[in-house]
Amino acid sequence: MLSILAFIFGCSIGSFVQVVASRLYVAPIMKGRSKCLSCGEALRVSDLIPVFSYIFLKGKCRYCKSTYGVQALVVEVLFGIAFLLVYKLIIIGQPSLLMSTLWLSYYTLLFGVMGVMALYDRLHSYIPLPFLVSFLVLCFINFGMRLDGDYSITTLLAPFFVALPFLTIWLLTKGRGLGFGDVIIFFGVGAFFGSLQGFAVLMIAVWVGAIVGLYVKYFLRKTRDTVTAIPFVPFIVLGFLVVLFTGIDVLSIAMLFS
Repeated sequence: MLSILAFIFGCSIGSFVQVVASRLYVAPIMKGRSKCLSCGEALRVSDLIPVFSYIFLKGKCRYCKSTYGVQALVVEVLFGIAFLLVYKLIIIGQPSLLMSTLWLSYYTLLFGVMGVMALYDRLHSYIPLPFLVSFLVLCFINFGMRLDGDYSITTLLAPFFVALPFLTIWLLTKGRGLGFGDVIIFFGVGAFFGSLQGFAVLMIAVWVGAIVGLYVKYFLRKTRDTVTAIPFVPFIVLGFLVVLFTGIDVLSIAMLFS
């Protein structure tokens, strides 16, 4: 029962994240009823139930029949799975209800912030500064808890080590190769995971991004002159979640190919 509630809660967070990403800097987020972006008709409560409304309405507006796109369903389901895993792998093992509540609150904020960054970067190739700062703060909260008396140079400099490859690329290309926001995100990744797992996030993000980039370049573009910008933050978020829920690091990845 609690697993089902965790999945439903995650789907709801995913739905809210999409609202934030679509309305940010455009319309009030917490005020006013949700409306269809095509016809402007106010949506009913029954139109806003995560996953089920999409399936029931077949991904279309009840009024104008315009399609919403499969992204809405995919994001809600992914958030549902993420929170189900948080419940199974993190919440269950906590010693008290208070600790369970605190960790649930923490990951709700963290996943919400990462979700907005990923979706906004996908739409606008830009990372909103308030969410970037929030991501850093949340990662360094975990950094403080992860230290647990370990003040070695390797541990303390982990954020710099993980961010260094992308900082180098940013400096060499003078910002044309990637945005400085990606460098800051990896600084937070290094703070959250440490060096070994932080580099695993980097590797997964780069590999998946490269595969998607090749697919877009050779299978989706219409002409050879077409240039398609591929946002990188969604791949960082994917790598972050894979490492978080599997616990892999660069050493275990190296062993897979040895």
